Amino acid sequence: MDTEWVRLIVSVLSGLAAAIPLVVQLVKYVQRAIKEKNWPQVVNLVMGYMERAEAMFEEGADRKEWVLAMVKASADTIKYEIDMDEISALIDSLCDMSRVVNNSVGVKTK
Repeated sequence: MDTEWVRLIVSVLSGLAAAIPLVVQLVKYVQRAIKEKNWPQVVNLVMGYMERAEAMFEEGADRKEWVLAMVKASADTIKYEIDMDEISALIDSLCDMSRVVNNSVGVKTK
């Protein structure tokens, strides 16, 4: 009888050991899905801040610093975890895209 209990306990523990990593991966997947769902709103927020910074600052570095600070403050206000390296890369990509578009239509960029 004792052997059956030991087997049962080992079986349950083995099942738990297999299930815990799956639950952890599921939680990570759900968190990523929520972030990806919100990404378009984040992009719109960044673009709005970039537009405002364009009128406020002469230097591109000052604009970027202000936009990063505003995005961070906005994310902190709603307790939204955000990767500021991703936001920095997004800003750089949007600026690069803007230069390409503006140069292709003959607009001078600063």
